Amino acid sequence: MTMRRNMVAVFAAAALALSAGCGNSESAAPADKPSAPAAPRTPLVQPKHAADWCGEHGVAESVCTRCNADLVPEFKKKGDWCDKHALPKSQCITCDPSLEAKLKALAPAGK
Repeated sequence: MTMRRNMVAVFAAAALALSAGCGNSESAAPADKPSAPAAPRTPLVQPKHAADWCGEHGVAESVCTRCNADLVPEFKKKGDWCDKHALPKSQCITCDPSLEAKLKALAPAGK
């Protein structure tokens, strides 16, 4: 069970790294402070094994809030939540269509 929780925590961090938000442009840096270009984001974990993949929802099973509602509070606590679509922002392809390709790239072959 501890290993599964560790995987959940690691993948949640990876999902946050992939997160681009749900169109919230208010978080941009103020105009008087130039920001440095963002470094490319690389997921911490790339699940390429079917044992941790929810084929129904297209995300890792260990972070699938639709299959495991117990994960929702942790995503909300980390600020990774889209209230409009009841999904983690890092999985909300409705708000950020570019996430679809990123999530598909994480899927094991044939999923």
